[in-house]
Amino acid sequence: MYLQNKYLQWYYNIINRAKSRHLEDSVYTEQHHILPKSLGGNNSKSNLATLTGREHFICHLLLPKFTTGIAKSKMIHAAWRMCCRGSKHDKGFKITSTIYDLLRRQRSAYLQTLKGQNSPMFGKKTGRTSADFTNDWKEKISAANKGRVAWNKGVPRTEDEKAKMSATRKAKAKAKAKAADPTWNWNVRPKCSPEKAQKIKEANTGKSGFIN
Repeated sequence: MYLQNKYLQWYYNIINRAKSRHLEDSVYTEQHHILPKSLGGNNSKSNLATLTGREHFICHLLLPKFTTGIAKSKMIHAAWRMCCRGSKHDKGFKITSTIYDLLRRQRSAYLQTLKGQNSPMFGKKTGRTSADFTNDWKEKISAANKGRVAWNKGVPRTEDEKAKMSATRKAKAKAKAKAADPTWNWNVRPKCSPEKAQKIKEANTGKSGFIN
């Protein structure tokens, strides 16, 4: 699991120095698991080191550099999580653009390993379907919304907008008769005017992925 390299030596240099010193109460510190809990570590005193915020962050940057396999993936994720912390005390270290980019790329590679059966959500149901809404549930939703005014009620519409909305509703109504056709596009909208089409083209010309 651990590689014998200079990063491992640097890591234990920080740990050993922390174990043999005494810091003033005014110094902000954090408890660090020498052997991370995700790798089998525990909360025993021998597995804890009192580090400054900066030292703690550096240790988590070093851990992925001397671990291998799934342990390396876990340490990359742990380092990334430290970048996402929002505590008022998180001023002991500075996250540079280089470190941020490195962790982003490493974490992206880590997430790729979680696809399929490796994903913690594999086989679990996510989201709701229409079958989840029982009649009682629907009645409660209906009762809760009675008397509420729709967000768009009373919003003035131009004649052009009204005409487009009407055309869209009519097109969708016709689409219901073709529901059996799997190639039918339910997102039917009337074609925009040549002037608007030209404005859209001019606004997007030169953008990545735009085809003239």
